[in-house]
Amino acid sequence: MSSHKAELYYCELCGTEVVVKKGGDGTLHCCNQKMSCRVD
Repeated sequence: MSSHKAELYYCELCGTEVVVKKGGDGTLHCCNQKMSCRVD
């Protein structure tokens, strides 16, 4: 999975949110699970 600039990812367990500043390949993880991309 790749991330793109300005996407917002969040952790469904603890609620942590991450805004992508520089996109790239890879997967964001928090609490030992993949973070979800928030779609507005």
